[in-house]
Amino acid sequence: MVLRAANRLVVAETNGAAIAAFPPPHTFFWAREVEINVGNNWYRKDGDSSFSIGVRQGEQEVVERYLANWSLYSAPPGSEQHMAAYFYPTLGPASEAFDAALAFTNSDVYRPLDGYRVMGSHYHTNLGRQLQATGSIDSRLSDFEVLRSAGIDIAGPVDRPRDDTQLEEQHWLFRGAERHSDDDFIVMPQMENTNLLGGHWDLLFSHPVYYVDERPEGTPLIAHHPEYGRVYNIGSVTDMMGMIEAEDMLVFMPHPRTKGSTGYPDAIRQTSQFQSDWYRGVGWRWGMGSDLSERRLSEKRVIPLLDDMNNWIADTSLRPKYLLAITETYGKAPGDDIYANGPVSYLRMDDLPEPGNYGPIVDALRDGEYFVTSGEVLIPSHRYEGRGTNMTLVADVEWTFPLDFVEIVYGDGVRTTTRRMSATDLPAFGRETFRIPFDGTGQAWVRFAAWDTAGNGAMTMPFRLYR
Repeated sequence: MVLRAANRLVVAETNGAAIAAFPPPHTFFWAREVEINVGNNWYRKDGDSSFSIGVRQGEQEVVERYLANWSLYSAPPGSEQHMAAYFYPTLGPASEAFDAALAFTNSDVYRPLDGYRVMGSHYHTNLGRQLQATGSIDSRLSDFEVLRSAGIDIAGPVDRPRDDTQLEEQHWLFRGAERHSDDDFIVMPQMENTNLLGGHWDLLFSHPVYYVDERPEGTPLIAHHPEYGRVYNIGSVTDMMGMIEAEDMLVFMPHPRTKGSTGYPDAIRQTSQFQSDWYRGVGWRWGMGSDLSERRLSEKRVIPLLDDMNNWIADTSLRPKYLLAITETYGKAPGDDIYANGPVSYLRMDDLPEPGNYGPIVDALRDGEYFVTSGEVLIPSHRYEGRGTNMTLVADVEWTFPLDFVEIVYGDGVRTTTRRMSATDLPAFGRETFRIPFDGTGQAWVRFAAWDTAGNGAMTMPFRLYR
C-alpha cells in the first residue's frame, strides 16, 4: 500500500518497540516543478505474523502539465550510486520513534537562528498575474502561508510578466507582495528574464521599479507614466545594467549550466554585465542532473561553477561571486513537501525591513552576509585569521544527521584547492568549532562548507583574499 505520509516518514509499533523508516530529506528527490506528495512510503501485510514498511519513489508526476518533467536520476557508467534509507528503532511507543525521526529535519521547518533571517527564492507563484485575474489585491495565495509555515521569513516569488501587460502585472506583483507581507514575513518580488544578459536571469528589487522590454529609437531611457510614475525603457544591455545600478538591484542566474541557461554564465564571463558587482552570481539547487554518487548537493554542476566564477574574476577588483538558494517550483498548497524540495539562504540580519523596502535584504546579499543550506547543517559564524602562510579558518557548525566532513576551498585564479577534514567521529545532533589552517599565499578567495552523511550541507560565501 502506497502511503502519502507527511514528512516522508512511516512508523511501525509492535511489542513495546517501534521503528521509523524515512529517506534522506533532499538527495532522495530529483528536480520536480511541484512539491505535491506522491507517496514516498509504503506498508505491506506479509502474513498473519509479519508486515513490511519502507520508502519508495513515485511512479510519475501527479500534475498533467509536468508529466514530461519526471526527470529521475542520472547514473553515469562506472559510478557508485548511494540509494540510502534510514531506519530508526526505539524502545517505546510509535510517538517516540516519530519524534526522534522528525528531529533530523526539525519537523520539516527551517530552524530559527539568532541574528539571521531565512530566505527562500525563485518561487514560480505568478503572484501578479494571479491577483490580477481575481481583480482584488486582497486575494490571498496559499503559497505564502505554506512557505511561512516552513520557517521561511523572506519569500521571493519570481514572475514573468507578458509584454502586452508588463507594467500592469508588475504593479499587481509589487502591491501583492506588500499585501502578503507583515512584521514577521516579507514577500520580496523578483523577475525572471530571458533576454539581453544571456540565459535566464533573475532581477531582485530593492524597491518597486517599473520597466518595459523595448526602447524604440528616440525614446528616453526614463519616462513618466501617468499611473506608475517613473518607467524605464530597456532596449540594450547598457540600458538594463544602467537601471540595475541606479535602482540598487541584483542579478542572479537560476539553474546555471542547464535548461534555458545551458552554456551560461560561461558564455558571458567576459561581458560587461557579468563583470559587474550587481551581477551577484547563480542559483543553487540540487536536481537537474541528480547523481547519487555525489557527496555534496549539486557538486558537479553548481558548486564547481561557484569556484570557477571566482577564479574568472580573481585578477579584478570585483566582489566575489555568490550562490543564492533557489527552488524553481510552481504553485504551493498545504500538504506539499516544501522542505524537501528547496534549499534556503540564512541572511545575517536581526529585523525584517518594512514591506516594499527590500534594501537591507539586497545589502546582505550583495555583501555576502549569509550562508546557503539544505536546512540540517548551519554555520552560525565563521572567520579567517592570520595572513599569508599562516591563515586559519574558524567556523561554528551545528548539525542533525551525523557529519561527514568539513572543507575549506580556495583559488588563485587558475586552480581550486580543497582541504577536507573528516568529521565522522562526531555524533548526530552536535555542534563544534572547527579550526582549519591553510596557506593563503597567492590565493584570491576562500570559502567554507560542511556536509553530513545524508548529503545535506551548508556553504559560506567566498571571501576575497588580497594578494
